[in-house]
Amino acid sequence: MTTERYDEVNEALPRRARRALVVDQWPLARWAVSGLLRDAAVVESVSVAATAEAAWRIYQESRPELVVTDCDLLGSWDGIRLGRRLKELPGAPLVLVYTERSELSVVIECLRGAADGFVHRSVETVAMVDAVERLVAGRHVWLTSQDQPRAEEGWLETDLQHGGMTVREREVLALLLRRFSNDEIADELHLARQTVKNYVSTVLQKLEVSSRRELYGRMWAPAQVGS
Repeated sequence: MTTERYDEVNEALPRRARRALVVDQWPLARWAVSGLLRDAAVVESVSVAATAEAAWRIYQESRPELVVTDCDLLGSWDGIRLGRRLKELPGAPLVLVYTERSELSVVIECLRGAADGFVHRSVETVAMVDAVERLVAGRHVWLTSQDQPRAEEGWLETDLQHGGMTVREREVLALLLRRFSNDEIADELHLARQTVKNYVSTVLQKLEVSSRRELYGRMWAPAQVGS
C-alpha cells in the first residue's frame, strides 16, 4: 500500500528546495529518508510512494522539485525507468538514486541521464544530507560504495567506485556521458573552458581511452535494470 504525506510548504524557500518525493518499496526506508530530509531542513514538504507508478501520479499532482528513488521498486517500473521519464519532462525535477545496488552498470545508467546524482546506501547520514544539499544547489553528486567489485568490463575498471576520480572528475564524466560539449560542461560547472579541457583529458586518461569517440564506442548496451 502506498503511503503519502504532504507537509506545509514554505513559499519563501527557493522553488527547487521546497518539495521532495521519496520513492522506496520499504516503509521504514521511506520514513527514514523523508524524516532525514525534513530534519536536516533540506526541504519542507515530503511526499512518499512505494511504486514508480504511484510516484508518477504524485509528481503530476504536486510537482516536487526533488525526487529520491531506489532502483528496485514495486510494480512494473524500476527507479531507472522512473528517473528517465521524469528527466524527459519540461522543467524536470532533480532525481537522486539512493540504492544498495553497486553494479557499475547501474551507476552508468544513472550517469547517462536517468538521474542527477547517485548515492549508495552504505554512506553515512551526514554524507547523504550533504549530497542532497549539493544536488539542490545545482551540483552533480556520485557517491558509490567503497566495496564494489571491480567491473568485469576491463576498460572501465577505473577507480571511479574506489575514489580514483575526484568529485569534480566524476561530475565531468557524468556530463561527458550525457554528450555535453566542453562549452556546455563549462557553463554547467561554472568553470573556464581550458579548465574543462584539462579535466576531460584527465578523465579520458583514467578511463584509458584516447577520445570521446572511443569512450562512446566502448560503452556497453544500457543495463537491463528491470523493464
